[in-house]
Amino acid sequence: MKEKIRVIPRIEIKNNNLIKGVQYEGLRIIGDPYKYSKKYYEEGADQIIVMDIVASLYSRDNLFSTIDKLTKDIFIPITAGGGVKAIEDIKKLLSVGADRISINSHLFENPNLIEEVLNIFGSQFLTIVIEAKKIGNEYYCMKNHGRDNSGITVEKWIKYLKNKKFGELAIFSVDKDGMNNGPDEKLLEIVHKEKILVPLIYGGGLHEVENIGNIINKYELSGISLSSSLHFNKLNIDNLKKNLLKKGININET
Repeated sequence: MKEKIRVIPRIEIKNNNLIKGVQYEGLRIIGDPYKYSKKYYEEGADQIIVMDIVASLYSRDNLFSTIDKLTKDIFIPITAGGGVKAIEDIKKLLSVGADRISINSHLFENPNLIEEVLNIFGSQFLTIVIEAKKIGNEYYCMKNHGRDNSGITVEKWIKYLKNKKFGELAIFSVDKDGMNNGPDEKLLEIVHKEKILVPLIYGGGLHEVENIGNIINKYELSGISLSSSLHFNKLNIDNLKKNLLKKGININET
């Protein structure tokens, strides 16, 4: 039987605050990441992604303390990311309760980290993140929360990752982030045509049941990741799941 689709809030943190921007810019403080995460857990979230958006530039202490607090009262998988560069970072995040680790920026400097993680921890708990932005006629993989262009196209990076063992791929559209105007289907087409074998999560622009249901079926998604549509009460996880069930989507009931 096909796996159930996951609804995954994305919690972006900076200096112990939940923040949100539009297209990764104009960041504003939303509130306490713990309170929002607890709310989404109680609404029926299947997993939570926590990203420290400045950890690649500064310290990861905020991420460690946030994960430690969340895992005391939230009993669904927590994926932690932001500034993960070495095995020691991963060990510490696991020690404070993270279930999965996500990596983006540092893989462009050290792609061998995938094999290092596989050899020490196994592949299943590693989430590789792609922050994709359209520049000219190409989609590029961005680093450091969309601040820097890796110079590698999404298509080229997907082809490289196809031959690697890891747990899941989470792809976020920088252009659609915070826009609440629908998903980036051209980006999803690029990923889908490569037939990557790991579970695929998509986030960016998701704001209504209709477009969420459509992309889940069309692009064989394993999960959808939401941020601003939840933070600003455009969507409620419980209601979203009930409506997706009515559309025949195989999803965990709340």
